[in-house]
Amino acid sequence: MRKLMKVFLSWVIFLSSVVAVEKTNFLIITADDMNWDSVGCYGSAIKDITPNIDRLAGQGLRFSDAHVASTACYPSRSAINTGRLPHRSGGEGFHYLRFPNIPTIPKVLKSNGYRVGILGKVHHSTPYENTPWDSAQEIGRNTEEFYTESAKFIDDSKKAGKPFYLIVNSHDPHRPYYNIASAGKPMKGRQGKVANSHPSKVYKASDVPIPNTLPDHPDVRRELACYYSSVRRFDDVVGRLLQLVKDKDLSKNTVIIFLSDHGMGMPSAKANVYLNSTKVPFIIRWDKHIAAASIDSKNIISSLDIFPTILDIAGIKSPGGFDGKSLVPLFKGAVDKDRQRIHTQFHTTSGKSYFQMRNSQTKKYAFIFNAWYNGKPTYKSSSMGGFCFKTMLELGKKDSNWAKRCEFLLVRSPEEFYDLEKDPGCLNNLIQSAEYKNKVAEFRQEMSEWLKKSKDPMSVVFEDYIASGSVQQLSESFAKVHTAQKYPGKVPKPVNMDVWTDPDYKNKKRGGKKKATSDDSEKNKKLSDEERKKKRAEKRLKK
Repeated sequence: MRKLMKVFLSWVIFLSSVVAVEKTNFLIITADDMNWDSVGCYGSAIKDITPNIDRLAGQGLRFSDAHVASTACYPSRSAINTGRLPHRSGGEGFHYLRFPNIPTIPKVLKSNGYRVGILGKVHHSTPYENTPWDSAQEIGRNTEEFYTESAKFIDDSKKAGKPFYLIVNSHDPHRPYYNIASAGKPMKGRQGKVANSHPSKVYKASDVPIPNTLPDHPDVRRELACYYSSVRRFDDVVGRLLQLVKDKDLSKNTVIIFLSDHGMGMPSAKANVYLNSTKVPFIIRWDKHIAAASIDSKNIISSLDIFPTILDIAGIKSPGGFDGKSLVPLFKGAVDKDRQRIHTQFHTTSGKSYFQMRNSQTKKYAFIFNAWYNGKPTYKSSSMGGFCFKTMLELGKKDSNWAKRCEFLLVRSPEEFYDLEKDPGCLNNLIQSAEYKNKVAEFRQEMSEWLKKSKDPMSVVFEDYIASGSVQQLSESFAKVHTAQKYPGKVPKPVNMDVWTDPDYKNKKRGGKKKATSDDSEKNKKLSDEERKKKRAEKRLKK
């Protein structure tokens, strides 16, 4: 009898492991700060820039109108992890979720027998400090390292007899971009880390398209060449991950989801709610369940849909509370009448300035509310770093068009309205246009209803502004709500233009401490170890 019981138990264990292995795995691949139209199959002007992403699209379903919920790294990823808008999870900024007990992808999947892992951007993709990752590892920009480290996690999952969820987050094409001047030169690793890889193709300044939101200038062209070379390096990573899935014979039971966390780190994109801010490339591959080379151009989808989709595919009961919903019905070409509008948000910069923005958008129009508006040059974010915005300011000294554009980006308007079919770059604010008066009123009403329905704290600010039409009332209401919500940041103050116009600004901000030059470095190299220790000790004493 005991013998029979042992045999029976071993069969139960064996069958359980077989079922576990046959469960669906999930591989999520994210780009960092990559515009939707930087991808070949999404219409990039650079031929064959992303051959591997294009190949993935040819194997699965490409969504033409996909958007993220928020347009900064951490809050965008918090929205993916929770399936909730940032104000409903407390994931508005660069911090763990402020609200307790929000269901998250890693926790729910872990509790349902999955091994959950993350590779790259660990802090920005971890919803709570105690998130139960089985593996959480940072990674640089070495293409082959993505393959080897992902392979280790997959092998460990197989040994454990468990299905896996692995999110692989590249740092490309986020700044610092690949330096095109380093092409053909050896790449060196720092502090014992693996050296970054060269892209499989490096682009020249003459190769790149210039969006109408930026000036065609040598400095801008060079920066964009570095950006697009970084896009290519990200595509190289996608290629290695696709090869890994093939090498491990995982194609038949692994769902691959690819997207960017938001638009490129340039003016009018990242850290805003314009079309180029929220729209992202979004592709899903699920062999034998999704027809190859499918395109969905009829529905507007959101990154908020990822969590409920994963649960639907895995057959796991939903904890509820989502703002997104499963994409599975769309895999066979369904058209959802409730997917013809998207609501997106921006809350705060990494510097904790709360530039609260809300967008209600259809395929044709976008209505934006800037709750932070104060009528003064105030807006500043990482999207204005690098050469692009500095160049725009410099050109604006002689060109009134660029001067006006810079002023608008810094000041904005309480409300903005755009005809996306005519103006996808969102350059012509139609909020005061008589031609669009009725359409503006329609979107304004919808915005009011949505903010109330979603219990957005900015609803009070919006209603106060609509009722009064007063900028002073808007500012006072915004400050009051900001304080009441206990946001971990500040109400934005007018910006110091020296940030962009004074080459010595950073040095002055440091209190006049001169940054070490190459000559200083050469002098330090000549110092003995004992002399260096003495100098460091003297510095500590001065502090």
